[in-house]
Amino acid sequence: MTITARAAELSKSQQKYLKDIAQIRLCVGPNSMPLEDIVDGQHIGMNAEYIALFRKELPIPIRLKLTSTWEESMNKVKSGSCDIIALIAETPSRKQFLSFTKPYITIPFVVVTTQEKFFVSKLELLKDKKLGMHKGYAYVELLKNLYPDMNLIEVNSRQEGLEKVNNGELYGYFSGLHLAGYAIQEGNFTNLKINGQFDELAQVKLGIGVRKEYEPLVGIFNHLIDDIPEHEANRIDKSWRKVQFEVSESYQTITQISVLALILIIIFMFWQFQLRRHNRELEKREKTIWKQANFDFLTKLPNRRLFQDRLEQLVKAHNRQPVSFALILIDLDGFKEINDTLGHDLGDELLIKAAERLQSSIRETDIIARLGGDEFVIILNDIHSESSVEMVAQQLLENLSSPFVLAGDVSHVSASIGITLFPQDCSGDPDGIKLLKNADQAMYAAKRKGKNTFHYFTPKMQQQALNRMIMISDLRHALANHQYQLYFQPILDLNTLSIYKAEALLRWQHPLHGMIAPDQFIPLLEETRMINEVANWVFQQSLDAVKQLHKEFTPKFQLSVNVSPVQFRMLTSKQWPQDMSNLGLPVESAAIEITESMLMEERISGHVSEFRNQGFQVALDDFGVGYSSLSYLRKFPIDYLKIDKSFVSSLDENNDDLALCEAIVTMAHKLKIKVVAEGVETEAQLKLLHKIGCDFAQGFLIAKPLPLSTFKNNLNVINNTLKDLLI
Repeated sequence: MTITARAAELSKSQQKYLKDIAQIRLCVGPNSMPLEDIVDGQHIGMNAEYIALFRKELPIPIRLKLTSTWEESMNKVKSGSCDIIALIAETPSRKQFLSFTKPYITIPFVVVTTQEKFFVSKLELLKDKKLGMHKGYAYVELLKNLYPDMNLIEVNSRQEGLEKVNNGELYGYFSGLHLAGYAIQEGNFTNLKINGQFDELAQVKLGIGVRKEYEPLVGIFNHLIDDIPEHEANRIDKSWRKVQFEVSESYQTITQISVLALILIIIFMFWQFQLRRHNRELEKREKTIWKQANFDFLTKLPNRRLFQDRLEQLVKAHNRQPVSFALILIDLDGFKEINDTLGHDLGDELLIKAAERLQSSIRETDIIARLGGDEFVIILNDIHSESSVEMVAQQLLENLSSPFVLAGDVSHVSASIGITLFPQDCSGDPDGIKLLKNADQAMYAAKRKGKNTFHYFTPKMQQQALNRMIMISDLRHALANHQYQLYFQPILDLNTLSIYKAEALLRWQHPLHGMIAPDQFIPLLEETRMINEVANWVFQQSLDAVKQLHKEFTPKFQLSVNVSPVQFRMLTSKQWPQDMSNLGLPVESAAIEITESMLMEERISGHVSEFRNQGFQVALDDFGVGYSSLSYLRKFPIDYLKIDKSFVSSLDENNDDLALCEAIVTMAHKLKIKVVAEGVETEAQLKLLHKIGCDFAQGFLIAKPLPLSTFKNNLNVINNTLKDLLI
């Protein structure tokens, strides 16, 4: 075999490799002019001329393997029927079975649209459009990697794609500039134009793909590509850049070409005018869209999206140069009540004023945003001690607790603040999501402390949050799995020394953790709105129980049922009077227990009044530890006051608690309200309550909460024992 001059410059190992393989099989697909095509068995186009240059320099032949489609060419390479494929762009999926040479043809990436479409400067502007793409081409994979949500429609040929654009079935068709220009002219698509070139895929670089088994060919072809004379490359490019046709010399054809040229000139001039105007409008619109996408429309503060981006940048900056900052999450206490009572317009006004107060409390270098609703977040940059963070938090609390004047009326809110520190409270969190969760947990801890305060995040809170999620998940199945139990605690009438009242109390028998205290799971039921279904179950069980107690003891027996504010807001208890009527029970057989805070909500207090008007008796629970406003006792028809056990637990002949309890009893009796003392645990407490005229007593001295069967079996024994104590 004769060794050519170029082959002589290859290394001995490369020459030997070529001699061993004897030939190189090249797959060529048709219909890619002006890049390449097969006409009458001849390989033509830009790539054909480059392959001809390579043939001259190689000591072995490059043999063509003709295929009918690009997809068929790819399959032949995969199956081993071809060794190389030309005019191929490098993509992640192709790298699995191909190695790639340097590119030797580079073509701009464009979109073809109809003439009336405005110039497209960014691929992102096309994300919601239907766009065509030649099936199997590299552009498909490259675009899907950049914009996975883009609506790409793969077609079998450029001709098909351009026809769909021309008919309005597609907004545009993606292609290389050479290919698009050739196809537009060849198909005489006078209504189409090349519209836009994009920074994301400015150019598509095409080289030779070599099967992994023929890896040494990559280096050999790279030598040949590097040594292509510049004048040859320019010649090939110029000879094929302008598409060449056989033009008829008929007058009609010449006229058509002249008219088309004139139209193109007019279109080009109009397009230039429209482009300048469109670009100005686009710039203005982009600024508006960016502002709308990144700033809260109400307070003009950065929104969650922009804040998240800034937080992520801060966290990433820590990898280059250590930084420290505090993330403060602020939730307004009492905002919902203002929104409900004064209306959303005044609620919005309060949010605007609250945002101004927050912004005035921090430095210009700090970051503030509104996350949504009545929730705000602040990042304090470059902190050096927790004391400085606490000073800011205290200032925020003071500023927000000052009165707000809304439409001439004075309104009050406070704030619950959660604080987390970076990097102390965060590890392995590249975008700051964990920090926001930390602050959220700390904020809820502040609410549990009584609101109008701040709380730091701790790892213990993280575990509590996890436990809380598990408990909520378990609660979703508790009712269906019959894990709830109803217990009954008797209430002693101190005047007759008899028991004809009891309070129904919910208990949860967890399959793994045993009996769980109500204060651990009832708040979660309320938060998740599961309380509605569970409370209805409690009421139905209570009705069954009171029906048995009427039959076995006395027809005037009454059960008290605790009602959640969520039930009144959701109106899920409105059917209760009808349920009692269906069972033949008088309405006074049930009393509802509410808290003082519920009476402050006008909507809830209205529903309480409706229940009272239908014959239900109403007990005000935990009296003395809430707002304890006497105006509520005067305004609303309350039947019972339940003195909180914190006043009863330390009752003594000579202490203030006895005086307070006596005052409550006297006041209630003046208002024709009866009094129940909770938490009675000693004989001394019981006798003192009897002495000051308290009507009822409830507590462990009388009896602990009991299941219904035990309650019924022990009721007479409990009655007789208590009579002995007071007689």
